Amino acid sequence: MKPRTLVWVPFVFAALFVVLALAAGTGALPTVVRVENETGKLLAAAGCLAAAYAFESGDYMRRAWLYSGGCLLLLLVRDVTIIQAIGGTFTPGQLTVVQGTLVVVANASSVIGTWLLARAWTVSGLEEAPAGTRWALRGAGVAVSLLVTGWPLCVDASKLLAGDLAAIPWVGSDLGDTIAFALVAPVLQTALALRGGALLWPWALLTAGGFCWILYDAGWGFTELLHVEADPRARVAVEAMRALACTFVGGAGLAQRAVVLRGYADAERAKAAA
Repeated sequence: MKPRTLVWVPFVFAALFVVLALAAGTGALPTVVRVENETGKLLAAAGCLAAAYAFESGDYMRRAWLYSGGCLLLLLVRDVTIIQAIGGTFTPGQLTVVQGTLVVVANASSVIGTWLLARAWTVSGLEEAPAGTRWALRGAGVAVSLLVTGWPLCVDASKLLAGDLAAIPWVGSDLGDTIAFALVAPVLQTALALRGGALLWPWALLTAGGFCWILYDAGWGFTELLHVEADPRARVAVEAMRALACTFVGGAGLAQRAVVLRGYADAERAKAAA
C-alpha cells in the first residue's frame, strides 16, 4: 500500500464506524463502540510493530516504535480484564490495581515512544529548525496539552488523594496524555522538516494521529461541560476521533516500514550495480 493511500484509510474506518453506530441504535451502541475501540488499537499496534521490525535489532527507531506499540498492547491486555470471565477472577480491589497498573505502564510506554520519535530528527544529526520556531512550537504544544488535560488531571488527582483507588487509571491516562500531547509539536516539526521527501508520510500521519487524540480528549471534556455525554450522537462524534487517531498511528507505522524497506532495496540494488 502506497503511503499516500494510508491517508484515506483512517477516514474510511471512522466513516464506517459512524454509519454502523448510527444504524445500531442506542441499545447496540456500546457494542459497536467496543468493537471500534479494540479494532483501532489492534490496527495501531500492528502498524507500530510493523515499523519496529523493519529496523535492525538495537536500532534507535526500533525502540521508539516498540515503545509506542507496547502502549497499545498493554491497553489491549487491560481491556481483556473487562471481560467478566477474566475480570471476575479478581476481587474488586485486585482488579482496580491490575487495571490501574496496566494503564499507568501503558501511558509511560507511550510517553517514552513519543519522546523517542520526537527526538529522532535531533538524534539523526540533521539540521534543525531555527531556535525561535522550535520554542514556539513547543510552547504551543504545552499550552494546548494543559488546556485539554489540565482540568481532568486535577479532578482525577483529587479523587486519588481522597483515597479513591479507582482513579489510578484515570490519573495515569491524564499524565500520559499531558506529556504526549505536548510532544505532538516536536513531531510536527519533524514532519515540516521532511516535507517533500518520502519520510514525510510517517511523521505527517503521526502528527495527524496526535491531533486526533487531542480532539478526542477535548471532545469528551466538552460533552461533560455541556452535560451531553449521555447523548448517543455526541458519543459517536467523539469516538470517531479515536477511530481516526488509532488508524493514523497504524498508518504511520506502515508508512515507516515501507520507507525503510524501500531504502534497503535501493541499497541492495546499488551494491549489485557497483
